[in-house]
Amino acid sequence: MSCTSQQIRWASAVIFYMMTSFAIVAANKSVLSIYKFPSVQFVTLVQLIATVFVLEILKSLKFIDYPGLSISSFKNVMPLPLLHLANLMVGLGSTKMLSIPMYQVLRRFTVLFVMIGEIIVLRKKFDISIVLTVLAMLGGVIVAFIGDLAYDSKGYTLVLLNNLFTAAYSICLKKVDDKKLMGKVGLIYYNSIISLPIALVSFILSGDFATVRLFTGWSNWQFCVQFALINILGFLLTYSTILCNNVCGPLTQNVAGVLKSTAITYAGMWFGGDYIFSWLNFTGITISAVGGIVYSGLTFSRLEREKRSRKSDLYVA
Repeated sequence: MSCTSQQIRWASAVIFYMMTSFAIVAANKSVLSIYKFPSVQFVTLVQLIATVFVLEILKSLKFIDYPGLSISSFKNVMPLPLLHLANLMVGLGSTKMLSIPMYQVLRRFTVLFVMIGEIIVLRKKFDISIVLTVLAMLGGVIVAFIGDLAYDSKGYTLVLLNNLFTAAYSICLKKVDDKKLMGKVGLIYYNSIISLPIALVSFILSGDFATVRLFTGWSNWQFCVQFALINILGFLLTYSTILCNNVCGPLTQNVAGVLKSTAITYAGMWFGGDYIFSWLNFTGITISAVGGIVYSGLTFSRLEREKRSRKSDLYVA
């Protein structure tokens, strides 16, 4: 049975999204942990500059279009750029301090924070099956935490802040009118261009200029390639997320994201050099991973039922 062009396009979008996500985690871990690059603020700054630069080039070549900055666009997009910047910085910081498996597992607390936020802000209700699955998933996280032989309090604090900022960004995004932002590409541009001066001030105040300039890794071509790669991948990840969402829909992207996260979790046990194995930790990671897959499946089924119900209501009307 031959594949149609739509199926090929769908599969390509999913694979591109999953490979980009996997690559940026590995590259960030290599640069920050293996090569021990000293400044998260500098990495954040360069990633934002690279994103703005690439978007400006694509716009000049007429591949994409978005409006320039204005007072109205600034008002419409706030506070998303601030949350984006905070998310980026604490995410890189926690990646540096934690092993990949523990980082991925602890990131699952985002689901709980989003759920609580949507209940409070959006008045949303969840099925008991989804709530129980989330609790089981987080139970696995707690077991993994108890068995973590490489516990780092600062890393844990940063990843929990990462979860809070991600949840806040997700909830705020649902309350923003996408049309006023002129699409998701426009949102990427606004997030980056507004965050850029704040990131620059943060880098200057950090006092990292001298340590970055004197970093010995600049003479290592392998490090330089990976440093360049994480800045390109920062943009590609955002683009691949949007592409997967547009081509395959948010449900498929959600499932792909869960599978990607699971694959990265187990691959990270052999990559990065800072994961210490224990059976308790491994068991907790596995419980959490299985819970994440079940949660994704239940969410997928619920949204499919809601979609069919809306279609049925339209047909009756």
